[in-house]
Amino acid sequence: MDDATDGPDAGRTTPLQHLSAAVDAADWTAATDAVRDGWFALAADHADDARAVLGRVPAGALRAHPLLAMELGILLNQLRFQRFRALRYFVMAVRSARSTRNHDLGSVDRLLIRSSESAAFRLLGRTELSVSAARGALEIAHALTDDERASITELPRIFAVLAMSFHYGDHHAEALHAASLGLAEASPTPPSNGMSPLALLAGIHALRGDLDSAREHIEYGRADVWTDRQRDGYSGIFYRVAETILALESFDVDAARRELDRLFAMSGGRHTTEHWALIAETDALIELVAGQPARGLARLDEAIERRGGDGGSRRARARLARIRSLLHLALRNPDGAAAVLARDLPAGSVTRIEKARVALSLGQTGTALTDVRAVSGTHLSTRQAAEAAAIDAAVLLRISETPRRAAAVQRLGALLDRSGLRLPLALLPAPDLARVTAALDAEGFAHIASSVPDRPLIGDVEPEGLLSRRELAVLEQLMLTSSIAQIAAANVVSANTVKSQLRSIYRKLGVSNREDAIAVTTELHLLVDAD
Repeated sequence: MDDATDGPDAGRTTPLQHLSAAVDAADWTAATDAVRDGWFALAADHADDARAVLGRVPAGALRAHPLLAMELGILLNQLRFQRFRALRYFVMAVRSARSTRNHDLGSVDRLLIRSSESAAFRLLGRTELSVSAARGALEIAHALTDDERASITELPRIFAVLAMSFHYGDHHAEALHAASLGLAEASPTPPSNGMSPLALLAGIHALRGDLDSAREHIEYGRADVWTDRQRDGYSGIFYRVAETILALESFDVDAARRELDRLFAMSGGRHTTEHWALIAETDALIELVAGQPARGLARLDEAIERRGGDGGSRRARARLARIRSLLHLALRNPDGAAAVLARDLPAGSVTRIEKARVALSLGQTGTALTDVRAVSGTHLSTRQAAEAAAIDAAVLLRISETPRRAAAVQRLGALLDRSGLRLPLALLPAPDLARVTAALDAEGFAHIASSVPDRPLIGDVEPEGLLSRRELAVLEQLMLTSSIAQIAAANVVSANTVKSQLRSIYRKLGVSNREDAIAVTTELHLLVDAD
């Protein structure tokens, strides 16, 4: 941390000194002024000392001056074993700010309290309350006068706090809007105070697959208005994640590792930050692209273990379910991938897409088609749309010729061409990757097909053992006839037995009719040697 007594500011009273003097004099108005002026600096640069100073403030004064209570809650929340105590001060501050005796609380103070309320609820996993508080804070921010706006030196960081709450609440348009407002308020002279909103803009765009927008913000982040300390510290986490994702989209594993390693050297390490799950997910993705899924799974488990109880929370499991499922698929363990999705990932578009990928790996073409078609017409990010289109094309290329096959391949090619995304293609199972790249080549997208490594990230699952010996005998007859009676006669069993076995066969193959069963049987070479 920078020494507050170095350089041109030597001799100036720091927010901590101002706060300490005010508390010693029991001047709670002056103490509130000190907290307001040093809102972020106290927590970032003087946390231990500020915590001790505010700990001397009587409870009555904290209730009467909610800004003091909120700052004390923020400082206590930094300590892992003090978070329930911190919650008590958060609640005190919010209730006090809303009470009738504080109806004349200034807009700046209300903005600081409301934004901190949003951050507190986010850290506690109360997403809906966090988003609600962020929206309330945004309304206050929009109503600020020019003088009030000018009085908040760290307004860009406040907007970043709100953007973060929107992002983790899956309200990405609102997150990008809040971050854009923060960047617009940032100083254009170095060192600018807008790295937090800039990093969020780069990271969210990269995560959602909008690579051109991510690159635009990354380029701005490389300018001299920002320092390496900003890019590699807490405020730059999303910036480094964006750089990592762009490197992975080019399959440059070494560059991706270099980018993320710069974060690992930051003070406190990767496991202590609120964004530990994002870093762990990105780290595991690097290992997946590097062809080391077992290492990726081990590193993911290590990150979860290091976080203690928070690592096993429902929120953390949901955040890491997709990458964990992909790692299991890369290890040729589709059952494990399916179990992770069923246990950890709530219903939604991401779940449907990942279930379709698992079904594709298992050769369950009908199930894959049903799941991927379920997201048709829903609002998807660019990355989600590309992944759904890749699976859709893969499914259609598995079954008999249909008019939609060429259209699906063309749509996929156009999506990948426009977005610059390549990972959605590379995450197809090995045989599908070969078919889809060949189809893209034939449709005039050879530059896309050639940009994906020959080594598949998701291995092929052997169909051996998929069906029992008796089910294979029934399937063999099903290839010849649709008559239940004839199949029963050929196998010397009852019609009811055949019906039961067909239900089992259809379920295992992920189909619902004879035509699809024949297509999947042919695709997986279930009745003949693969050669």
